[in-house]
Amino acid sequence: MKIFLVRNARAVPRDEWKGEELLRPLSERGEAEARAIAEHLAGVGITRVVAAPELRCQQTVELLARGARRAVHVDERLAAGSEVEKALEVLPSFESGPVALCSHPDTILGLLRFFELGEAEARDGRLPCRKGSIWVLQGFGRTPTSASYLEPETRRKGKLRFPVEAPAALRAAILDLGSTSFNLLISDATPEGEVRPVVQEKVMLRLGAVIATSSSIPEDVAERAIAVGRALCEVARREKVELLLPVATAALREARNGAEVADRIGSAIGTPVRILSGEEEARAIFRALQARVGLGGGRALGLDLGGGSLELALGTASRGVEWTTTLPLGVVRLHERHVKSDPMTAREARILDESVRSEMAPHLEAIAHRRPALALASGGTARALARLLAEGERRARLSGGLPLGADALAELRDVLVRSSHRQRLRMRGVRRGRADLLPTGAVVLSTVAEVLGLEGFTVSDWGLREGVILEALASGKRR
Repeated sequence: MKIFLVRNARAVPRDEWKGEELLRPLSERGEAEARAIAEHLAGVGITRVVAAPELRCQQTVELLARGARRAVHVDERLAAGSEVEKALEVLPSFESGPVALCSHPDTILGLLRFFELGEAEARDGRLPCRKGSIWVLQGFGRTPTSASYLEPETRRKGKLRFPVEAPAALRAAILDLGSTSFNLLISDATPEGEVRPVVQEKVMLRLGAVIATSSSIPEDVAERAIAVGRALCEVARREKVELLLPVATAALREARNGAEVADRIGSAIGTPVRILSGEEEARAIFRALQARVGLGGGRALGLDLGGGSLELALGTASRGVEWTTTLPLGVVRLHERHVKSDPMTAREARILDESVRSEMAPHLEAIAHRRPALALASGGTARALARLLAEGERRARLSGGLPLGADALAELRDVLVRSSHRQRLRMRGVRRGRADLLPTGAVVLSTVAEVLGLEGFTVSDWGLREGVILEALASGKRR
């Protein structure tokens, strides 16, 4: 969401105007500034135009409103000399589309100071606000988290225009409401596809385990999920995130009351939660794998092993995704349903193996027909297994991509299946929050590699979260 705070353009000088101050109109220079404002904001999709009651403010945004096919709404709370608290009441929710508000410098600068924004634009310790200028506020919910300043320049033949700058890095946050954990990734993302992590937070909730035994999310679990979502969102606000992307995957997608819980989380954080379909999830993951690891010249199979589901996508660098499917083979789901012993029994391991083979069987022909030359994997469990092997073989840590060979994975699977939870915690590279899931994850990935005849996977440190950010950048979404 963006709010454009427009300073009124130049009016006829006071000593040349004999009428009422409220009706003092724009000067010829002010009309040129108003045209520059209308031209600059013509393509942003303005949804509402609000002006202070002074005629010069209304005239400043009249052309803009006409081009956007909107009326100019007059609001006394933006008048010269009004208290900032009154102006705050006019600010819309950042869930709506872009809004233009035209007022006076005391009001505009008061709003910036209230939100503690604009320090980067300060000149000699003062915030600029020239006539005909624009302050752009961005954020989510009801709180702007960044502000940038624009003013028109004189171009050829004396025409005024605002400078056109290349889009800067966007501070974006993806709130991933997953089946294993809720994850927050705050990154500075560029139009060129760079996603530079700034903050990463994770809270293990295991929603997938809940819906594995119940079709609904119990109220106490829902309240915990809402509280975690709100807390993670507060982290995003403190980091002055400009774009918040809350998404949910298998657990909320499949729970009978998943949509209701997602709506409640969205209300708590001030931004609607988007429940991804299996295909949307697979496509976002494939985009991240392509950007991070590369697909080569042939067809690639992208795989993401999550807590509630296993996503598969096939495609090429030139054509994109050609085929996707989602299977109920998430590690939390399978672990909760089939693994009751520590260590896992041979029978439990066999049931897991048979479950994977049964779910994969209908898709083997489609995958074989497309002949993937490369297999890429993502997801917390795949990364944990790759790190574990890297520790054992004294290889570099996961950065971009690490090989996870089928033979090495099968050996690791056997070790993990025979190990107890306490033994796994003593293994170098194993993290406490995922130690109980590693044997199940190893069985799933090893069986997939076997039934598809793969030599192994290249495991990426990018996945769904980076893919959703890349999709937002590609669509031009910057609010």
